[in-house]
Amino acid sequence: MGAAAGLERNLTPHLIAGAAAGLLVFLIIHHFWIKPIWFILPPGLVIAALGGLAVGWSYAEIGSALPPRPFTFLAVVALIALTLSPAILLAQTRPALIDIRTGVIPPGDAGRVIAHVVLEMLLPAVILGGMAGWFLGHTPRAALATALAGLVFALGPGHNVPLLGSTSAVTKGLALLLAITLVSAWVMVEASAWLGNR
Repeated sequence: MGAAAGLERNLTPHLIAGAAAGLLVFLIIHHFWIKPIWFILPPGLVIAALGGLAVGWSYAEIGSALPPRPFTFLAVVALIALTLSPAILLAQTRPALIDIRTGVIPPGDAGRVIAHVVLEMLLPAVILGGMAGWFLGHTPRAALATALAGLVFALGPGHNVPLLGSTSAVTKGLALLLAITLVSAWVMVEASAWLGNR
């Protein structure tokens, strides 16, 4: 109960931890695994702040229903996997939405690509995130916060899932997504606890 009260009293540690996990973990893993993209750091700080707000708010709303540390981050990973699983499975039923060699959407296909992304990834992430938030937090606020966190994670680390389809590139994409999910969940939970104790 004390942990739950602490989560509700002060969102700041969770917001900072969410922003740090969302941006820095992604940039570091992307740097070593794919290529350096530190040039997105300035606008990324703004995006990460907004994403951190959503994820931190969700964590504050449902944190008391999650297992205690050190297993909390595994529960967060499971929630992320739940929200992204429809997109991952549906993408395996069709070819890539982009030209894999160039990473570009074929001319005239933008509308179709957007429809796939919205219907296969964003909508399921919002619905499943909201359902998980309601189940864990038992309030409309928890459902809204976790639905928003699902949307943010789908747009952020999950954005390549529907684009890669069932191509060979999906293996590296899913491995990258798993690495980002594991590390960012751990960083967020531990940074949030550390900041909350200071």
